[in-house]
Amino acid sequence: MDNEIIKPWVERFLDQHGVVVETIGVDIVNHRVIYQRPGYEHDCICPRRDWQKNFRKVEP
Repeated sequence: MDNEIIKPWVERFLDQHGVVVETIGVDIVNHRVIYQRPGYEHDCICPRRDWQKNFRKVEP
């Protein structure tokens, strides 16, 4: 997307299936979280409004 502003944000979260994912950043223009799944080569996105419903922070 041409109109993106990505703010870096690196943390680990559990998805609804218990898989640990790692955030890369937040697109503050399009209101979405960008993250990576283990074993998957492409970046994933999730709308910010859905992030807290679907992911839980992994404490260090």
